Amino acid sequence: MTSCVENPQREIVKEQSENIVSKEDVFAGINLTVSESKRLIAKGISELPIVKERLQKGMIIVTKGTTNTYIAEELIGQSIEHGSFLTGHFVPEGQVQLNKDKKKIGEIIFKNGKQLGITYVEALKMLQPGDIVFKGGNLLNYSKNQAAVCIGAPDGGTTYRFLPYVGDDKAQLIIPIGLEKETSANLEMYEEALNAGNERMNFVPKLHLYRNGMIFTEIEAIKQFADVKVFPYGVGGVAGREGGVSLVVAGAKDEVKKALELLKSVQGEKPF
Repeated sequence: MTSCVENPQREIVKEQSENIVSKEDVFAGINLTVSESKRLIAKGISELPIVKERLQKGMIIVTKGTTNTYIAEELIGQSIEHGSFLTGHFVPEGQVQLNKDKKKIGEIIFKNGKQLGITYVEALKMLQPGDIVFKGGNLLNYSKNQAAVCIGAPDGGTTYRFLPYVGDDKAQLIIPIGLEKETSANLEMYEEALNAGNERMNFVPKLHLYRNGMIFTEIEAIKQFADVKVFPYGVGGVAGREGGVSLVVAGAKDEVKKALELLKSVQGEKPF
């Protein structure tokens, strides 16, 4: 199994590979830092019809993570101390983890429009078909519709706990993940390699390749606000743009303008 997306994303990739743009399309460039991308993804998530529906009637579980911090902020309408809503995360070698000495916040759960003060395990047991679990990832192969997440906890942590509750005729998994995490590798091969029992000289996580769920990147986020085509033309940078992405937005001029207006709402987002 090499695909983790069951749905519209396959058609998006197919459409873009066959005919990315037309002669009539107007182009605009969008340049995003990593934090701006995270905020953009969160804004797009909050506009998804299925999310709006489940916020009113149903259950949503937002698991911990950096991008999920922004999603939680958008859904609850208030800021969260960055670092308090994290489990494992990457920082430069020798730097203290961002959640150290922070008052930790548990998974955020919504039920029928209200935020519930119940545990993650309790919430999982209450999930019904069509409800939503948000869980981010660490690697993305967009063209293969693959996303994977690092597993550091011996028992599989957050990820292994929700897996029995998502899939066909169960709750739906949405995977918010930035294009900064893009790789050309087949993640099924990486999963097999990292999950083998080789001796580890220092910490090396295992890897879980999502077998179902909706991948949601900056591309999908922009498409919630404008009827445009979106594809990258550059990644990386310096002076705070390390890991960032540059995107082409193409389409009718009025629709491209909508995308540019959206850009204004995330520009200047402070680094996480």
